[in-house]
Amino acid sequence: MFDRTSLHVALLLWGCIFSLIAALCMFMSKNFDREKRKLLLALLLNSSLLLLSDAFAWEFRGTSGTTAYFIVRISNFLVFFLSDSLLLVYHRYLCLCLFRREKKVPVYRIRMVYGIAVTGMLLVVVSQFLHYYYYFDADNYYHRNFLHPLSMILPILGMIIDFSLVFHARKKISRQLFAALTSYMALPLFAMVFQTFYYGISLVNIAISISMIFLFVVSMVEQNQNLARKEKEAADLRVSIMISQITPHFIYNTLTSIQQMCESDPGQAEETVEEFAEYLRGNLDSLSIKGPVPFERELNHVKCYLAIEKKRFGARVNVVYDIKEEEFLIPSLTLQPMVENAVKHGLCKKKGGGTIWIHTERELDMVRIVIRDDGAGFDVNQPAEDDREHVGIQNVRTRLMNMCDGRLVINSTPGEGTRVEIMLPQK
Repeated sequence: MFDRTSLHVALLLWGCIFSLIAALCMFMSKNFDREKRKLLLALLLNSSLLLLSDAFAWEFRGTSGTTAYFIVRISNFLVFFLSDSLLLVYHRYLCLCLFRREKKVPVYRIRMVYGIAVTGMLLVVVSQFLHYYYYFDADNYYHRNFLHPLSMILPILGMIIDFSLVFHARKKISRQLFAALTSYMALPLFAMVFQTFYYGISLVNIAISISMIFLFVVSMVEQNQNLARKEKEAADLRVSIMISQITPHFIYNTLTSIQQMCESDPGQAEETVEEFAEYLRGNLDSLSIKGPVPFERELNHVKCYLAIEKKRFGARVNVVYDIKEEEFLIPSLTLQPMVENAVKHGLCKKKGGGTIWIHTERELDMVRIVIRDDGAGFDVNQPAEDDREHVGIQNVRTRLMNMCDGRLVINSTPGEGTRVEIMLPQK
């Protein structure tokens, strides 16, 4: 049957384990803000070591022997030192959450908490030699000394100042974050008041561990909310990409061509309507696609586009397909924008038009896609004339890198043509 000390030690060890598990989860979380992640990891590890030290201090108190002698002294030192260290790291995390993007910050109060935490740690070190906070008797038992209340007053003062900072910025942060930041101050503060009059269980350290777990949970919730926000931004990006590929100018020209064909060649007009519908369907379908698509699907979309342009420009637009590899995936709306650039800025700007070559091949663990034209070309060192064109290329480059670690390389020579290479690693 457990006595009170054994139960107390068990609670401390379980708190240590929970803090370590939370620290491991935070360490494995790669999508979290890097600086916040480091500070939260430091808080959880600090809390875990604090609880472990407190458990050793209680387990070996009153035990004889050289090993117990050193364990009791080292563990008690760590309990006091880590309590002030925890305040220091927590204060840094709090400032990061509240004032990262603020121009005006309460510098005086911020520096005061840093000073309190550092002063507390220095006093703990000095107390090891002058026994201000505590001392040990001949039986290896811990006893509070005359300045012990100061070891609790300093953290309380730091917490009060931190609470004033959180309360001041309460409208700028979420309710969850406000509750989590406040819990670190409220729970240990109540435990300190109680423990001042009742000695026999480490209520403060247990309260600290609970607040750290709460802070971890809230940080995970915020991370999920950020991921959801990024998912929405990605969806909005897909919409913008889709819209950027269906320009009013292209739609107007296509419909005008179809109108003319209805009089001169109804059969060809019907065929163009089918190609235009398939082209639009490909753009609209891309809105619901989050991952890469089969290359065959992307190639069919390009063929619909080029078939329409071929009917508009006739012999000025020629296409040669050299498809040696098509069993791979590619982000949607990646190939078509590059082909459209070749038509608009390459062939259409050259007297007499020209030819577009579309080539694919597999090279060991990589698939290479080449879109080459012998059109007007351009100076790659000069800024793009069309901002929309520049954004479209950047969108393609970003999606290639983010979705499949791919690369986009564009080389062009004025008067000779342009060569676009897309490299897709095959993992």
